[in-house]
Amino acid sequence: MSNLIKNEKINNSMDNVKKYVQEKYKYFKDIFKQTYNKRIVYMYMLDAIIVTLIIEMLARHSFVKGIYYLISSPYVLLCNAMIVLMTLSFTLLIRRRIFGMAIISIIWIIFGVANSVLLSYRVTPFTAVDLMLIDSAIDIMNKYVSPPMIVVIVIAAILAIVALVYIWRKVPKIDHKIKYHKAVGIVAIIYAISLGAINLGISADLLSVKFGNLADSYRDYGFVYCFVNSLLNTGIDKPEGYSDEKMKSIKDETKDHASEKEVKKKPNIIFLQLESFFDVNYMKDITFSENPLPNYTAMKEKYPHGFMDVPIVGAGTVNTEFEIMTGMNLDDFGPGEYPFKTILKEKTCESICYNLKNYGYKCHAIHDNTATFYSRNVVFGNLGYDTFTSIETMNVDERTPMGWAKDKYLTEYIMQALKSTKKTKDYIYTISVQGHGSYPSDDADFGITIDGIEDKSRRNSFEYYVQQIHEMDAFLKELTDALTEYGEDTVLVFYGDHLPSLGITEEELEYGDVFREEYIIWSNFKNKIEGEDIEAYQLQAKILSQFNMDAGDINKYTQKHRKDEDQEEYLEGLKNLEYDMLYGDNLIYEGENPYKGTEIQYGLKKVKFRSINPTNNADGKIYIYGSNFTQYSRVFVNDQKLETFFVDPSMLVVYYPELKIGDSFLVKQQNSDSHVLIVTDSISYENENVEEDIGIETFKETSTAATSENETEEKKKKTK
Repeated sequence: MSNLIKNEKINNSMDNVKKYVQEKYKYFKDIFKQTYNKRIVYMYMLDAIIVTLIIEMLARHSFVKGIYYLISSPYVLLCNAMIVLMTLSFTLLIRRRIFGMAIISIIWIIFGVANSVLLSYRVTPFTAVDLMLIDSAIDIMNKYVSPPMIVVIVIAAILAIVALVYIWRKVPKIDHKIKYHKAVGIVAIIYAISLGAINLGISADLLSVKFGNLADSYRDYGFVYCFVNSLLNTGIDKPEGYSDEKMKSIKDETKDHASEKEVKKKPNIIFLQLESFFDVNYMKDITFSENPLPNYTAMKEKYPHGFMDVPIVGAGTVNTEFEIMTGMNLDDFGPGEYPFKTILKEKTCESICYNLKNYGYKCHAIHDNTATFYSRNVVFGNLGYDTFTSIETMNVDERTPMGWAKDKYLTEYIMQALKSTKKTKDYIYTISVQGHGSYPSDDADFGITIDGIEDKSRRNSFEYYVQQIHEMDAFLKELTDALTEYGEDTVLVFYGDHLPSLGITEEELEYGDVFREEYIIWSNFKNKIEGEDIEAYQLQAKILSQFNMDAGDINKYTQKHRKDEDQEEYLEGLKNLEYDMLYGDNLIYEGENPYKGTEIQYGLKKVKFRSINPTNNADGKIYIYGSNFTQYSRVFVNDQKLETFFVDPSMLVVYYPELKIGDSFLVKQQNSDSHVLIVTDSISYENENVEEDIGIETFKETSTAATSENETEEKKKKTK
C-alpha cells in the first residue's frame, strides 16, 4: 500500500513538472512571439551584444578575458555591437527575420573564428584584405591546419548549414504585413544612433581611425570596428595639401637634388628577403647548444648592418617587399591592407626596377614558392620585372617537414640570373621560403637544442625553427662564396621579412621591438656604405645613393629627406607622392603615368617540348621529351590534362592508350588549372610505327616526385 502511495506521489510530481514545463514553454513561446512581432528590436540588440561578446572571447582565446573586456571597455564594446546591429537591421525589411539574423550572426562569428585561428599562428589579426587571400590560403592550408582540424571545420560548416535549414523551416515568419516606411525609418534611426556613437567615441579618443600597431588596435578598439575599418578604409586618403602646386614644388626640389656626380660603378644588386628570419641570439634568457647562425654572426662583424623597421609581424611577407620595392610607406594605406592584392594588381608605379632600368639593368625576381601566391604573377609585371623564376620553373628535390622548398636551391637560380646577361648588369629580388611557418610542436631531434623555454610545445617549435634558419645560414655562406667566385662586382643586401609566428614578445627581445629586422650589406668589392637604423621603405634609396643612382621621384625625395630633422614634413611629402602615383592625377608626371607594365618571362631557361615516344606495350605508356621540365609540368592531349609523371628535366611520362594519328600534345607549367604560367608549342602525333620501349621499366609514380641524379643517370644509360 505504501508503495502505491509513493508511486502515485511520484507520478503526480512528474505530472506537475511536465505541466510546469509546458506552461513555461507556452509562456516563453508567447513572449518570443510578442517580441518577434512587436518588440523585435530588443531581440536584435541582444543578438548584437552576444555576437560581439563571443567574437571578443574568441579573439582573446578566453571566456574570462572577453568578460573583462566588456567590463573594462563597455562603450567600445557597445560601439562594436552597434555595428553588428547595423548589419542585422536590414532583415527588418523581410518576413523571415530570424533566418536573416541567423545568417548574419553566423557570418560574424565565422569571421571571429577566422581571427582566432589566425592569431594562434601569427600576430596580425584577420582583416578584410585576408578575404582576397583565400586562394593563397587554400594552397598552404595543409601546412597550418591538421587533417583532424579540417574535419572539424567541415563538420562545423555542415552543422551550421543544417541549423540554417532548420531555422528556415521551423521558425515562423512575422504574422503581420511589413510597414516598409516604418521599417526603413527604424533602420535609419539605428544607423544614425550607431554612427553618432562611433563618432562620439572617436572624439573622446576611445576609438581611432588611424591604426599604428594593428594587433594593439584590434585589442583596444574591438574586432568588429577594426575589421569594418579595414573593409572601408583602403588605399591612401587624399592629403590635405595635395595640389598641382604641391607636386610641382616636390618635383622642383627633387630636380635640384639630382646628383651631379656621374654613375661610375654599376654593380649587380641583389636583395635577398629571408622568410621569417631573425638572429635568435637576441632572445633573452635562452641558450643554444651551438650558435645557430655562425655565418650570419661572422658577416655582421665584417659588413655594414643595422636594424630596419618592417610593417608586419608573423605574416604578410609581401608588405615588407612592397615597401622595399616601391619606397612607399605602408602606414599611409588602410589598416591591414596588402597593396599587392589591391591597387598594384591594376596599376603600375615607380619601383626599384624602373629606377635601375634607367641605368641599363635587367630585373629578375626569384621565389621558391608558387608565382601566384599574393598575386606576384600580376604585380611583378606592374613593378617592371623582366623575368620571374618561381617554383613552377625550378627543380627542388628537398623540402622541409612542412613542405616548403629549402633555400639552398636559390643559389643556382641567382647565379643563372647573373649569367643570363653578358653586357648588362642585373638587379635580382629573391624571396626565400624555408623559414615559413607553421612550426610543429611534436618531439623531434633537430640537432641544436634550446634551454630557457619551459613550455615543451613552444620549445619544440623553436627547435624546429632554429634548424630551418641554421640551414638558411649555411645557404648564405654558399651564396656569398658563389658570388665571390663569379667575379663581377656585386652587392647583396639580405634581411628577414618579419619575425616568425612563434608568439615572440617585445620583453623577450634584447632590442625590445617586434617590428624590427636586421639587414646586412655584403659586397665583393670595397665600398663606403655604412650601417644605420632605417625604415624598410628607405632601404632602396640608401643602397642606390651610394652609387649616385637617383632615378625616380620617390627615390630622389627619400635620398634628400630621409635624414631630415622634420620627419613629419618628409612623411607628408612622401604621402603626397604615393597618392599622386597610385590614386591621384599623376601630377608629378604632368598627368600621364610613364611606367608601362612588362611582359614577364617565367623562368630563365625556356621550357621546350621536342618529341613524343609511345611504347609498343599495350599499357599506353608515352614518353615526352624536352628540356627544363619540372614537377609542375603537365601534359595535355587534345586539351585534356593527363596525369603526368616527372622523371627528370628532359623527360615526362603519361598513360594514354587511346593514342591515334593527329592527337595534339603540349606541356603546361602550372600550379593549378586556373594558374598556367607557360604553354609550350604543340606537337601532333603522326607516326604509326612506334619505336621500341626505351627500357625505362620503373619510375616513381607521382607527379611531384623528382628522381635523384644517380637515378637519372641510370635511366639515360638504359636509353643509350
